[in-house]
Amino acid sequence: LSLQTNFLNMFLFADSGSTKCSWALCDEQENIILRCDTIGFNPYFIDKKSILEHLKKSALEKHKGEIETVFFYGAGCSSEDKNNIIKESLSAFFKSTEIIVKHDIDAACYAMYNGNPNITCILGTGSNSCHFDGERINEHAPSLGFLIGDEGSGNYFGKKILNLYLNNVLPNDLRQKFKLNYEADWTVVKENIYGNDRANVYLSKYFPFVSENKDHPIMKDIIHIGLNEFFDLHVLCYKDYKSIEINFIGSVAYYLSKEIHAIAKKHGCKIGGIIQNPIKRLVNFHFDNITFIKSRYGYGD
Repeated sequence: LSLQTNFLNMFLFADSGSTKCSWALCDEQENIILRCDTIGFNPYFIDKKSILEHLKKSALEKHKGEIETVFFYGAGCSSEDKNNIIKESLSAFFKSTEIIVKHDIDAACYAMYNGNPNITCILGTGSNSCHFDGERINEHAPSLGFLIGDEGSGNYFGKKILNLYLNNVLPNDLRQKFKLNYEADWTVVKENIYGNDRANVYLSKYFPFVSENKDHPIMKDIIHIGLNEFFDLHVLCYKDYKSIEINFIGSVAYYLSKEIHAIAKKHGCKIGGIIQNPIKRLVNFHFDNITFIKSRYGYGD
């Protein structure tokens, strides 16, 4: 969606995973003037030079002088030094603009908040969860990244399916389908994993094979184990997990929503909402809760 505009003092919102960043440019009347995507700006896997290159090629280039404030929520933005990588890059591109950089779990909480405490989960390229009571965001089990964590995520399932294929464990029908539609040469795969600074994104590209074949018995087992691991570590750790709603954001959650409902029922949990992309809800939350946003971020001081 893109409309011509002469508005000034606009607001830019970004929700970034490791794979993709969704952007929404809004005027003061809450109208979304522009929506576009870039690659994900995770500060663990990208530098200032690359961020600027991608921004210059994006639809944001022609609007950068009109923006008053940028609210950027991103995977990997959980410490001051990592946040500064993003902030300095955005400041160099959106000159004379207030830049606010926060973790993507904050965006997930705001997008899914309906006035009641809840547990909000991210299942995309990576995975995470937290407890949000409307004011405080409390994380419990740490997000350990794609090497030793990210249970139930896209890259988690990518590793599982590659392991089964390369070890000749996949049934022949799935093996042939995989070989026909996905990169299966171990030499190429190995280079893309161990010689790639975005290995988590590469691994997550294999997740569609899991979701496309999720009714196959071996895939059912993989999905059940992965989602159970996520619930065990990132949902059941909260003492009120049975009494409040549990919300999910991300492509993996969206495509495995039926399976998530089944796992939740087994654990006595109540699922609230499952959405693929939170950007519109994130925009609405900011405009509807401007006093909270100003007090939390010192915005406008």
